[in-house]
Amino acid sequence: MHQPAKPLDKDSAAAPAKIDTERGKFIRKITSLIIVAAAVLITLYVWGIIERHPRTDDATARANVVGIAPRVGGQILKLNVRDNQAVKQGDVLFEIDPEDYKLMLEKAKAELAALDQQIAQADSTLRRLEPLLPKHFTTAENVDEARTKLTTLQAQREGVLATINLEELHLSYCKVIAPFSGRVINLNISAGAHVTTGVPVFSLLDTSKWYVIANFREAEIRHMAPGSEAIVYLSSAPNQRFRGRVQGIGWAVKPEGEIDLPPSGVPYVKRELNWVRVAQRFPVRIEVEDPDPDLFRMGASAVAIIKGPPRK
Repeated sequence: MHQPAKPLDKDSAAAPAKIDTERGKFIRKITSLIIVAAAVLITLYVWGIIERHPRTDDATARANVVGIAPRVGGQILKLNVRDNQAVKQGDVLFEIDPEDYKLMLEKAKAELAALDQQIAQADSTLRRLEPLLPKHFTTAENVDEARTKLTTLQAQREGVLATINLEELHLSYCKVIAPFSGRVINLNISAGAHVTTGVPVFSLLDTSKWYVIANFREAEIRHMAPGSEAIVYLSSAPNQRFRGRVQGIGWAVKPEGEIDLPPSGVPYVKRELNWVRVAQRFPVRIEVEDPDPDLFRMGASAVAIIKGPPRK
């Protein structure tokens, strides 16, 4: 006769559930440990990358700037450029009134013509007296005097020739030309203004070569050297990267709080950030190999990353 099944007791029914619970806890612990370990490994890996490949956003784009100063003074007759205009090497930037220099050149040439006449007369006199000396129709003193006069006039002629060359040079300086291709900046003058020798009228930005001055923490500069590969990009175009190389690492910055009198020319890099004192930074000059002339502007914010050791 069939016997009805006996019902399971509570302990027997709870055992599998307890095992599943303990197994779940164990799996969660293992998963948590794996996640923590992975996070630590990733952190160490990222830290290693940052340590080996320093990065800074304390950087700016730079280019060489030359003040365009005339080599002669005078009134500007013609101004051929405007502010921010691109110019090519050899272009005439502006012209200075040449009339004063033309007059000085003509005066020097007139002096030369008059001097040549005197030299011709002195030479004729000497040639006339020299044959008379052996015949005692003149004295040695007369011959010496004529020879000295000719020599003196010839020496004066060399001086006048030098003056003519100088005045011709001054006249050529009345046309101020671009020493290199670039872009006119800080132009605040117009035709009719008087310019002074050696005083810049405006500046010319050399757009043929760009570099980035990046300030790296003092502990990071040991990971770079002249020739180290770098990547730079501008804050205005973060998706466009440019290759570069470290050209040099600054060896001096002005100490914090030191008064720079007289001016020493040593760069100053601020050591405070939001009232928090930070490690000293040193300027690193990175030459950009493939700059985009339409993107790079003097003083533009940039980011620099050191990618590798110096190239061999």
